[in-house]
Amino acid sequence: MEKAGAFFGIVPRLVRGVCDLAGVLRDSDTRRIRRSVAAFEGKFPQCGFTAAFMALGRETPAAAYAFWVFNRTNLAGELNQGSRNRHFLLLVDVAGGSAWMTLGYGLEPFISRKSIEGCLEASQPHFAAGQWGLGVSTLLSGIETVIRDTLSELPKVFGLPGRIGNQKNLTGVAVTAP
Repeated sequence: MEKAGAFFGIVPRLVRGVCDLAGVLRDSDTRRIRRSVAAFEGKFPQCGFTAAFMALGRETPAAAYAFWVFNRTNLAGELNQGSRNRHFLLLVDVAGGSAWMTLGYGLEPFISRKSIEGCLEASQPHFAAGQWGLGVSTLLSGIETVIRDTLSELPKVFGLPGRIGNQKNLTGVAVTAP
């Protein structure tokens, strides 16, 4: 991380939710992204999401930069480090025409790179057209599907009968997946 810091320079100041360092978002985009993030985090309160819009230099390797920024900005918060970090960072490089996703260590065992790539591909046409709000809401919809599909597979992964959600646990309290 120290070598990356020497290469990339000063860590950008990101705020959780939406951050427009490139100055490309219209007010309507910002509102739509905030609503989409709030809805996503309402369905999955254990997760967080930040969309950052930046104009990276041509010499900046965007994937490495997204990883570095994610780890340096502490978007998940002090108490959510390591395996408790279930935050997503979307970095949209408006200058380079690319979008990158980094996710916390708490999500990596459950969400595949291929799934994230599929979500990014679905949102790409909207980002290419400058429809930033629609791109983020499309991406979040895809991530929601990935999480729900993952939840439905967990009992099988752990050798448990049935499925998660709408079941009673051993104490008789209803357990419902988001």
